[in-house]
Amino acid sequence: MNKPYLKSILISSALIATNLYAETPDIYDRCVNQTIQEMNLAGINNMVVDACSNQAKSVYEKQIVKLLDKIRKQSQQYKQPERYEAIMKSQRLWKAYIDQECNNAGNYIGSPMYSFCPMQEYKNRVDQLNEYAN
Repeated sequence: MNKPYLKSILISSALIATNLYAETPDIYDRCVNQTIQEMNLAGINNMVVDACSNQAKSVYEKQIVKLLDKIRKQSQQYKQPERYEAIMKSQRLWKAYIDQECNNAGNYIGSPMYSFCPMQEYKNRVDQLNEYAN
């Protein structure tokens, strides 16, 4: 790979990460700001993206579990087990899709996407499951 091409890829990845950073959830933003300050960094870097993305994803995972449990209880209450079974089927399919899609993003956009993409998608799933549960 020639140097101008590699330089172009690195600049593009930095711009994409900067644009994505501007659209991220509050949990991630707080972590990024706190990490940069605590480590006296000049700005965001791949390590910060990875650490904060994983931290936020963990919060969203717990919310997903709670929402699925709420949907299970509602399905039992209303005697609609097929509703919960359908949600769980879509949950398994969603998880497989997100794993593959975020792997693609990491391969094509750059390594920060291996953790940033799942964090974004888990946040979106929380919003979606909230609609189903409420």
